Amino acid sequence: MKTYRQLLPLALLASTVLPGSSALIHRWSFNEAAGSAADGAAFVDSVGGATGFVRGDGANFTGTGLDLPGGDSMNGRAAYGDLPNNLLSVHSTVTLEGWVSVDSAGGGNWTRIFDIGSTQGDPVAGEITGPGNTNGGGTDGRDYLMLSASRGGNYNQQRIEWRNEDPGGGGVTTLDSNLNTTFGEIFHFVVSIEGDGSQSVINYWRNGAHMTVDGVAPRTLGDINDVNTWLGRSTWINDGTLDGTFEEFRIWDNAADQSFVDTNMALGADSVIPEPAVFSLLGLTGFALLFRRRRSQ
Repeated sequence: MKTYRQLLPLALLASTVLPGSSALIHRWSFNEAAGSAADGAAFVDSVGGATGFVRGDGANFTGTGLDLPGGDSMNGRAAYGDLPNNLLSVHSTVTLEGWVSVDSAGGGNWTRIFDIGSTQGDPVAGEITGPGNTNGGGTDGRDYLMLSASRGGNYNQQRIEWRNEDPGGGGVTTLDSNLNTTFGEIFHFVVSIEGDGSQSVINYWRNGAHMTVDGVAPRTLGDINDVNTWLGRSTWINDGTLDGTFEEFRIWDNAADQSFVDTNMALGADSVIPEPAVFSLLGLTGFALLFRRRRSQ
């Protein structure tokens, strides 16, 4: 009877999960061995195989996160995370999720949680391959989606901005929020982008609070020239670089809702909702075991 009671909740939960739910397509957990994260150090994508790399100096792996030192990545070599190109532009809808702390204001002004896009310049279509200005062009972000840790030097103000100016004429969408930041405290963030072929709907949560509700941008993810996919660095490369620690960064192929946010926040950075297929298998197995046990009684 004890086995019956233990299996029943799992079986019932599994039976309610419908096919076609969200799929996790990339997951960086930054659980590399603790120690210095030198320029070129790799961090693994355990789901999609899109290995990221540390660019610059001063970063450390904590064993559970990537600790960035903050500072200047343009004239100095402050470290940031560099993910592979074209992670967003191949999709119409994604959710970006992570756990991060802002550790001080020492990173400077307009620091980023993430910034994905291109920086003005030729001959390599806006790609920057390391600290400084490696493409030799301008220093302005031209075509990007970003979440800032600060507006200017104010870390109690944040911004989502989506610019489409590579080539020019696509405009910019700006969505501001105001949440107090406690330095050194990990928070959960979720940015959902849902496209319909001509425009996208943006929703943003921080620690479960729905800060941006159905913001509309007249562009799609396919419009982004995502040759720089950065954690902690700005595509406006004269901006400051985040002094912060990333414990988890994920990309899902769905648009998040409040239930998704609440569930993942409760689970935390170390756990992921099982895929629907896994839940279905668990459910079938659970019901089979229940049926078998009841017949044997």
